[in-house]
Amino acid sequence: MKKIVVILTFFAFVPLSLAEELAEDGLDYGDYTSVTLQVKSWDALGEGKYEDAVRYTEKCTELYEEKAREMQASLSAKPSSDVAHDYWALNDVGTCYFIRGEALMKLKKNAEAIAAFKVVRDELYYSQAWDPKGWFWSPSDAAYPRIEMLEAKTKNDF
Repeated sequence: MKKIVVILTFFAFVPLSLAEELAEDGLDYGDYTSVTLQVKSWDALGEGKYEDAVRYTEKCTELYEEKAREMQASLSAKPSSDVAHDYWALNDVGTCYFIRGEALMKLKKNAEAIAAFKVVRDELYYSQAWDPKGWFWSPSDAAYPRIEMLEAKTKNDF
């Protein structure tokens, strides 16, 4: 009986600690799944809340990057669209690095944006993002021209 009380007491405080985390940075991470964090990142980016977009992507990578890298390492080619959803962590984390790059670019943090884009281009290159219009696209492929543009801009700023 004593063990049950201790266990129930522990779980009673878990939601409080999550609520405290939400209160600390003011963001609602929802159910903390990778897809929720990715969607919240896109929403924040679209609303011009670039700092929030970065923080959502940071939470996603904090929680799921290890799994994403395992999935990346297991592949020798980009998964076909019929199995792409099976690589959920890779897709969501890769997409979040792309979103982070976009948000950092908007914040004029070009060196950080380049670094984020390079992660998806060089390390998570099999990730795919789902377009609500019904197809997958490659964050890695989309990162290439952004890196080139930002690196050229950085060189021209000197």
